[in-house]
Amino acid sequence: MTTRWGILGTGRIANVFCDTLLKVEDAEIYAVGSRTEEKAKLLGAKYHAKKCYSSYEELVSDPDIDIVYVATPIICHYEHVKVCLLAGKNVLCEKLFVQTTEEAEELIALAKSRNLFLMEALWTKFHPVYQKIVQWKEEGKFGDVKCVEASFYTCGTKEHRLYKDTTQGGCLGDLLIYPLLYACTMLGYKPIKVNAAAMKNSDNIDIVESIQMQYTDGKFAALTGGIASERQALLSIYGTEGRMVIHKEYFYEAQSVTLLNWNNEIIDTFECPFEINGYEYEVKEVMQCLRAGQIQSMIHPMEDVIGMLRLMETCRTQWDESL
Repeated sequence: MTTRWGILGTGRIANVFCDTLLKVEDAEIYAVGSRTEEKAKLLGAKYHAKKCYSSYEELVSDPDIDIVYVATPIICHYEHVKVCLLAGKNVLCEKLFVQTTEEAEELIALAKSRNLFLMEALWTKFHPVYQKIVQWKEEGKFGDVKCVEASFYTCGTKEHRLYKDTTQGGCLGDLLIYPLLYACTMLGYKPIKVNAAAMKNSDNIDIVESIQMQYTDGKFAALTGGIASERQALLSIYGTEGRMVIHKEYFYEAQSVTLLNWNNEIIDTFECPFEINGYEYEVKEVMQCLRAGQIQSMIHPMEDVIGMLRLMETCRTQWDESL
């Protein structure tokens, strides 16, 4: 039952993902593909891959690969996921999945037509803490959730990849996706009103931003993020019966959480340290889906990817209209 993985791309996230695969039972780093032979061999040697390919086309043509992990820059995702699907390969693509809903809808339809598995690697959604918070919501322990506040700032200068690299999708697709994830999880993907603003650099890359979303019954989300002088990642969720704040850990990779009532008495608490580094949960979900013959994950279905992309497109439209 070993799942043979092909790794498309050799950058930082590919290395992190391979660190995970080495320790997940029944996962094998079978092949590595890069645009250059040198990079493919370097990554392949580091992780003991059986095969190394100097082109992505060669990688996806290998009949022994069960699934390809796409680890290239966001701007390349549409092209590379499509190459995989056309070659008949199941795909796990690093977030942000693609840049537009049109691209996503095309790839989803292509995967479905070929009965291929397709998923975005939004790792937080598979974490035990995230799953516990969802459970608390479904059990009504928050009461009626009214407000989500979240921020994610990374420490950086003009040399930071998000400041200078136009292929990465800016801070919206790389950082704000996590505050948006929790807002959408707790309040929904269809707010009645969105107010978005962004500060951009000279290369038109969003580097600091704010998103306010209003829902029915007075519910709202207040989200901020970008490049700052220090790293910050805070999450607060407020309901009529309970509330929680994650501030001692970065919320997108938290391993513990406590739910309080409005008298600051503990309603529930949960702690679950990562088995490896936090990426193992999405890996296990993918492998379980493949074994069950599923073409989508029920934890992170592609309709949620579409919902997130639509919100991001709304934000970008508002940025452009404010110029």
